[in-house]
Amino acid sequence: MASLKSRFISAMDLLQEEASKGDLTLRRVFDLLGEEGHAVLVLFLCLPFMQPIPIPGLSTPLGFLISLVAIFLFRQKAPWLPKKFENLKISADVVIKVSEVAEKIWTYVSRIVKERLTLLHDFWAFRLVNLVVFIGNAILLSLPLPIPFSNTVPAIGIILCAIGHMEKDGVFILFSYLWCLIVASFFATLAMGAIHFV
Repeated sequence: MASLKSRFISAMDLLQEEASKGDLTLRRVFDLLGEEGHAVLVLFLCLPFMQPIPIPGLSTPLGFLISLVAIFLFRQKAPWLPKKFENLKISADVVIKVSEVAEKIWTYVSRIVKERLTLLHDFWAFRLVNLVVFIGNAILLSLPLPIPFSNTVPAIGIILCAIGHMEKDGVFILFSYLWCLIVASFFATLAMGAIHFV
């Protein structure tokens, strides 16, 4: 676990070092994190949503990118980025803040995460289920809803599954499955509320 922790922290430190020089393009972020692992990249893309207020204009493109990275994770191939997203600028301040939050979260997570129930990571059927978890939550995250926690709730499911993949921790992957029930309940409640309002 120590090697994974150092790899993750090193990736965040590298981002901060690059951001200290100025804004980064999304292509540069992919280049820096892609080789460190798909799950690290997915975590980075999810962290802006770990606050209750939706971020206008951000959820849809990042939801698409999370889905894209998840597909390449499932196929066990290096992440690929469409050309139209390559020059998308990310503020240096945002990169630094997100990476600092990621490091703080990881100091707590690294104490409890470990390799276990690896069947949920290794077996192809569960890998397919995990892909559905990633993409399903990413689609819900990408919805431009001006409702508190509408991005955060599905982002948590993605983060749990991503952490499970990083450490081959089937318990975290199992938690992501269970969290999907909360996600379904949350959005079902929103849908019923909207129908009742109409």
